[in-house]
Amino acid sequence: MRSRIVGKVMLPVAALFILSFLVFRERAGIGVDETDAAVRGWETVYTEGIEQKPECLILTSDEDICEVYLDMVELVCTGMKVGYDIYRVNEGFDGSVLDDYDTAIVIFQDWTVFDDKLMLVFSWVKNGGRLLAAVTPEVDAHFNAVSAKFGIELTDGYPEIYGLKFKNGCMIGADEDDIFWYDRQQEEGIVSSLQVQLKNDCEVYVTSEDGAVPILWTNNYGAGRVAMINQAVTEKYQRGLINLAYSALYDAFVYPVINASAFYLDDFPSPIPNGNAEYIKRDYGVDVASFYTNIWWTKMLEWEQKYGIVHTGLIIENYSDEVEAPYEGNKATSRFLKFGNMLLNNGGELGFHGYNHMPLCLEGVDENKKYGEYRQWKSEQDMGAAIRELRAFSEELFPDNEFCVYVPPSNILSEEGRRILLETDPQIKVIASTFLRDAQGIAYEQEFVVEEDGVISTPRITSGCIIDDYQMLVALSELNFQFVQSHFTHPDDTMDEDRGAALGWKYMSDSLEQYLDWVYRSAPDIRNVTGSGMGRAVERYDRLTLAREYTDEGIRLKLGSFSGEASFLMRINNGTIERTSGCSFEHISGSMYLLTAVSDEVMIYIGGAR
Repeated sequence: MRSRIVGKVMLPVAALFILSFLVFRERAGIGVDETDAAVRGWETVYTEGIEQKPECLILTSDEDICEVYLDMVELVCTGMKVGYDIYRVNEGFDGSVLDDYDTAIVIFQDWTVFDDKLMLVFSWVKNGGRLLAAVTPEVDAHFNAVSAKFGIELTDGYPEIYGLKFKNGCMIGADEDDIFWYDRQQEEGIVSSLQVQLKNDCEVYVTSEDGAVPILWTNNYGAGRVAMINQAVTEKYQRGLINLAYSALYDAFVYPVINASAFYLDDFPSPIPNGNAEYIKRDYGVDVASFYTNIWWTKMLEWEQKYGIVHTGLIIENYSDEVEAPYEGNKATSRFLKFGNMLLNNGGELGFHGYNHMPLCLEGVDENKKYGEYRQWKSEQDMGAAIRELRAFSEELFPDNEFCVYVPPSNILSEEGRRILLETDPQIKVIASTFLRDAQGIAYEQEFVVEEDGVISTPRITSGCIIDDYQMLVALSELNFQFVQSHFTHPDDTMDEDRGAALGWKYMSDSLEQYLDWVYRSAPDIRNVTGSGMGRAVERYDRLTLAREYTDEGIRLKLGSFSGEASFLMRINNGTIERTSGCSFEHISGSMYLLTAVSDEVMIYIGGAR
């Protein structure tokens, strides 16, 4: 990818049978089978990379909103393997700069910075250029002069928007009548969208929850096309709208994706709390250990069978508050062996969560990471000793599992902690923290990427049993942008009121199953992977380079840094796929197709265009 700056409890009988069989298998000493779900080696061979020609010009200015939007648009372009340059319009705009590009993206609101050169932009569009206004423009004389070219006939204020509807199958996982809310608990909506009336020949993809306000649409102008995102939102779900709008500029557009779905069980296996828990005792009349074994775990196995999930369990050796060596360790291993071997024998994988549940943060260094009752480690040596103890403990119990995935306790990991982790344990290849920032601002927030030191970041997008409105909107966005799903939950969710425990396990499990149904109804062909499998999928996706060539017959792709297989999503706004060479394809929904390339040269033949 090249970038430069231009200018600047009712247990089912079947589940009980599965549980009984697996308990027998574990106790009988049957070993762990090697599965495709778990990574057993990292010697992947890649072809030579391809230098990507910059085809998109990002137009920015000195507005405050540009800083956030530039990060988002760069990330989306990089993910879609669209080569781009950046032009700072506030330093003086020369319209001829657009002649070297196929597309342009405007990420500011005040169009007066175009000065008297604004019409040059639309001359370029009229001659075949493609322009995306990624954020709602300010209504002034400059924008009014070109608003008709976006298909706008009338503007009338800024209404409150509470949610989004997606039309004509333009988003995987969004049916015509579905509403994806920002937050149904909020009394006030988001005020950043213009109330507009559009010409009838505009193609509207997204509207407000009541259908009254167009949020994303395209309009053909001359030989070119314009698109507008009528919203000024800087949250992560906006990436899905940017991806949709950019791909809608073309009759057909194809881009690489991760194509992976992973489920993590944090704090599992781990010591099971003794005694009773209020809501478990209330609903089931059993202690915590019995509930975990006979009810909670059985439901996990049931979902594995129903959806093909392969769980990644993250080991906690004990729940002590030890942060200074020597460490006591844990000699009570029978439950670790039982649950861990059942998970492995079912095709899953085990990774590391911690010697205890104290995040890797140093006393006297990471004071900004203090949280709740967590203690900070006394020294680098103490932290390293805990990491070594966890590996020794885990490998003794599960010698056939490759421990290469690490999940930070409570998704907290300091820079110093990360450094010590990787220096102490060079076998760690994947770190899976969180995709979303937390309210305290101390979470280790990640993107799906191979970091500069070679460690692969594979953040978890959703969490818990009750998926709130915001998480659903982000999940929808990532399913369409990177075709990825990643979720984590804990056994002790059932004991924490903040995670819904007072509602009872029946309500919680039914709620999570609704999410699972949505994922696999929306994307039945998405690949189920473990944590290390997600790492390998992200590595293939991150390293891939490509060149697109549009022909009269369709789209030709040349792939670089190709490992023998790559996944793509294709949006067809005009026409259908007639046949392909070098790849297979499956229709997902509406205008969306999933492609699997098996050659570094791919041809997609498109017919039936209007």
